[in-house]
Amino acid sequence: MFAAMLQLNTTINLVISTAYTAFTLSITFTVSAPYFKMTMSLPSLFLTGASGYIGGTFLTFLTKAHPTMSIRALVRSEEQADVLRKFYGSAVTSVIGSLEDSNLLHAEGSKASIIVQAGPGMDTAIAALIEGAALNPSNKSAKESDRPVFVHISGSSNISHPVLGELLPHVYSDVDDLAKILALDPSRLQVPLDNAVRSLSKEKNVRAVIISPPTILGHGKGAIKTETFQVGWYNAIVENGASFLLGKGTNSWSTVSISDLGRAILFVIDEILEGERSRLEYGDSGYYFVEAFEVSLMDRAKAIGERLFKEGKIGTPDVELKTLEEVTSKWSVYMGYLIGSSSRIKADGLKALGWKPLDFDWKALVEEKGGKRC
Repeated sequence: MFAAMLQLNTTINLVISTAYTAFTLSITFTVSAPYFKMTMSLPSLFLTGASGYIGGTFLTFLTKAHPTMSIRALVRSEEQADVLRKFYGSAVTSVIGSLEDSNLLHAEGSKASIIVQAGPGMDTAIAALIEGAALNPSNKSAKESDRPVFVHISGSSNISHPVLGELLPHVYSDVDDLAKILALDPSRLQVPLDNAVRSLSKEKNVRAVIISPPTILGHGKGAIKTETFQVGWYNAIVENGASFLLGKGTNSWSTVSISDLGRAILFVIDEILEGERSRLEYGDSGYYFVEAFEVSLMDRAKAIGERLFKEGKIGTPDVELKTLEEVTSKWSVYMGYLIGSSSRIKADGLKALGWKPLDFDWKALVEEKGGKRC
């Protein structure tokens, strides 16, 4: 709801008739801003991953930007629902269930104008949500901008370097390299789910957007989970007694703050709300990277090594280089990927639409609120 910041001077001419004569009475009155209001209805939105690092941060930005929007959020328990009620008040309606409950997701998807899938990627959940959206009465609208939208939060692991511990030589643009991205081998991370979103949304005539962030740093802004999985590397460094990397240690990742990612998802939602006035793309062309800067894993490993050494948690500030076998045998295969992979991207699509990142100090993001991040 917004108020018009104008004074309106209006004249009404009334024709008054009697049995004997007729005359015109002119009345002029003023309507000032506090009394002249226009209302704009907002669509309904269904969110999965509301308790998570990404979904929770987005939800916080969304409720602040659109406090009157009808928002329904999937949570796993009454305890989580209670946390959301205390954190967001009446702005969010919790839906208790899980991503395994296809019937529930199907029903929720059929009622929402916008669906944001920010939870763990599951093909059955994605299918249920998109199939539900296809049954939304608005999906039959002749006006494309009135049809529901499915927004999937993916990740840029899809273009990561196959050689761990080394720098990916190419920086991928979501505009210039879109054809390469669409043709990625299904054996790569994220690709099967991204392909499922594109193919099923085409089949069901549901508009779809994929948002793909890289490494994410910073303290989450949601109600429940505020830390990322990087705590695993942090704990491993403490356990090892020294910071460490894999292979040559020349790899780097494009990076974005969790707040900038939350704002980027909100930016996409606002573009959807713009309807026909927006230049946002859907389907194959609706693939958007999100990034702010690039930082090498060696710089991050050195920074956390120096920090933990000063705090007395490890015995040296130096960085060790380990083999893949050493890392995977002591920790996990995933740890080898976490510290050895390289993904470099350019968010040309969103930036062309007007989105801009705000956070660039990666050291401040790593140490924000004393988080166990690297």
